Amino acid sequence: MRTTALCLLLLLAGCHKASSKLEGHWTGQSVRGVSNDEAQGATRFASETSLDFKDNTVTVKTEYEKLTGHYRVVREDKTTVVLTTDEGDAEQTLAFEGDKTLVWAIEKDKKIVFAKQ
Repeated sequence: MRTTALCLLLLLAGCHKASSKLEGHWTGQSVRGVSNDEAQGATRFASETSLDFKDNTVTVKTEYEKLTGHYRVVREDKTTVVLTTDEGDAEQTLAFEGDKTLVWAIEKDKKIVFAKQ
């Protein structure tokens, strides 16, 4: 009994809440909320960015780097997932527009639109 309780405690301590809605490969499509001066560079950056979610692991890949880490869901409802990483980064808000479109709020009004592949 003591061994079972210890194993359960270790399993629960290692668990991080993930979101099944995020699961899969997402590729950047466009940007919103950028000025005309920023539009070309921002759109290029978005098109070269992808997100991969598997369980509680996220990989962000850009033209220049690939970062992988664990995330946990802070809040989730029908259309929005708010998450943070194990590194203690600021909360990130991801909003769904249907099943195949994800909008990541990079800054207050600046967003990258992703399509599920």
